[in-house]
Amino acid sequence: MKKFLLSAAATLGLTLASSPAHAQSPGPFSPFAPFELRVNFQPANAPVPAGFVADSGQVYGNRGNGFTYGWNQDNTANTRDRNNPNTPSQAYDTLIRTQNGANYTWELAVPNGYYEVRLVAGDSDFIDSEYAFSVEYYGDVLRGTPTADQHFFEAVKLVDVSDGRLTVRSSSPAVNNKLAFLEVKRKFGIDINFQPASNPPLENFGYLPDNGLVYGARQFGFTYGWNVDNTANMVDAGHDVDIVAQRHARMQQGGDRVWEIAVPNGVYEVSMLAGEPFNYVGAYRIQAEDTVVLSGMPTGYGFTTGIARVAVSDGRLTVKSAPGAGNNRINAVYIRQQ
Repeated sequence: MKKFLLSAAATLGLTLASSPAHAQSPGPFSPFAPFELRVNFQPANAPVPAGFVADSGQVYGNRGNGFTYGWNQDNTANTRDRNNPNTPSQAYDTLIRTQNGANYTWELAVPNGYYEVRLVAGDSDFIDSEYAFSVEYYGDVLRGTPTADQHFFEAVKLVDVSDGRLTVRSSSPAVNNKLAFLEVKRKFGIDINFQPASNPPLENFGYLPDNGLVYGARQFGFTYGWNVDNTANMVDAGHDVDIVAQRHARMQQGGDRVWEIAVPNGVYEVSMLAGEPFNYVGAYRIQAEDTVVLSGMPTGYGFTTGIARVAVSDGRLTVKSAPGAGNNRINAVYIRQQ
């Protein structure tokens, strides 16, 4: 059975995969709530940089500052404060070694969802390392070999968390790995599958269902839906192609239908899958906000895909048929705040 699963991390349209999408899978999903934290790795007696909370190598637990984080085993002996006057700030001047005596893993308790993670690795006084860190299942998010001219490396990665803990660990290329600080900020992310209400939801595949209801509050704290009742236009084509791809919403049957979802204002990467198995009748053109995300005639199995970045300034991300569309359908939409 072919899997037509469009990855929002992909840079091109359709990704064929043999397993479900990773996004927030397995559930449950959680309501979107702001979450932002800056953690400095340092000795317990070192000054804490403004805007940061300190991690001094303690085993994972409640830190008494409103957050729960820490290491898989005691790592307090591996914190350093260099007191080097040439470092950019106190956050760069302190660090923790993550491979001295063991391979240490750090975790932070977070609501399930999508997070922008910024890692900074380095040591102001030494360059005897090969830096390599992974975040969640994303390998080698940060890589760098220090030199006399460059002691620090940083990387920013959007990751999804589905087990309530954001995990940072050394990657296999790492040698004498060191972490200076990290920043974590929650981002909005959701995958929607359009389907009849009679179909079972696909939460374990990382999707929330849209059944054609008028815009309003839905499960897990999300708000989305159509400008008019579109339940009669939710279709399960019944072909044994893919449980996502065989289900879709007709967007132009009885008038042009508009779908919206409440989101924080900002920039979003939006991916879409449109079509019906082995049905080539249509000219698929769908836009998000004012940007055409998907455009093409169905070919192959009968599908068209697209991806684009759009800006939202009114609190709702709007999806509708673009000019030139005919017999428009949409199977799934994937939304990631950038």
